[in-house]
Amino acid sequence: MLHRRVRSAVMESGRAGSGARNAKGDDVKRFDLVANDAALVVFKEFKLPLVVDSEESGRLKIGSGTPRHRIILDPVDGSDNWARGLPMSALSCAVLPVDAPLHPDWVEAALVGPLEQETPLIALKGSGAWRGNDRLETAPVRNISEAMISVELNHHSPSPGLARLMAAASGVRCYGCASRALSLIAAGATDAHIDVRGRLTAESYLAAARLVIEAGGWVIGLDGAPLRSPKNLTDRVGLIAASSRQLGDDIVEYLGDEQH
Repeated sequence: MLHRRVRSAVMESGRAGSGARNAKGDDVKRFDLVANDAALVVFKEFKLPLVVDSEESGRLKIGSGTPRHRIILDPVDGSDNWARGLPMSALSCAVLPVDAPLHPDWVEAALVGPLEQETPLIALKGSGAWRGNDRLETAPVRNISEAMISVELNHHSPSPGLARLMAAASGVRCYGCASRALSLIAAGATDAHIDVRGRLTAESYLAAARLVIEAGGWVIGLDGAPLRSPKNLTDRVGLIAASSRQLGDDIVEYLGDEQH
């Protein structure tokens, strides 16, 4: 229901800008605001006390009583893609305990809903990841020479470590949408996603990272250590998502000087 309502609202709203900026300083399009409003209406229909942290509207408390859960919402991840008519954009929604850190390990339920597709990808902690009736599984790739990877390059010039990695990979893509890039790993279509820029915020990757984990993949920091938990939705991180632990370790070795 959430994906259907948001998708319908976005498609009806056009692609024009609004002239506003969100808490990160990014341009907000009219469809971002419409999608956000549509999602909030659905959450209110649950008639449960919830905290909603959205890229567009900040923190809101919905319902009466003491909330047990927190929803991390990006109503349109990849909004620049959607504004230009490019296909890689999605609704991203992650559910965590209300006081839990912003980390994929704490995500209890996740939804990534591609805006150009009718069927969302969902995951429940410990129960797998699914597209409709099809269970998602990562591809069994162990080293970079066999891997199709995506690398986020927006506002970033590749360093020698990242350039070595890209040259060694079987194929390289750049999608401009973290939730979709990670979802492709969960579905076995690509094998890894790397974002070394230190610009990524939690609402864009939390849900999709849970998909990757439930499908058998790994999500780690740039140095191979556990992914750092940002303090809020304006705190920025880098990450590696990979179809296997071995591939993640191989990527860390190639990056070398990207570690921070």
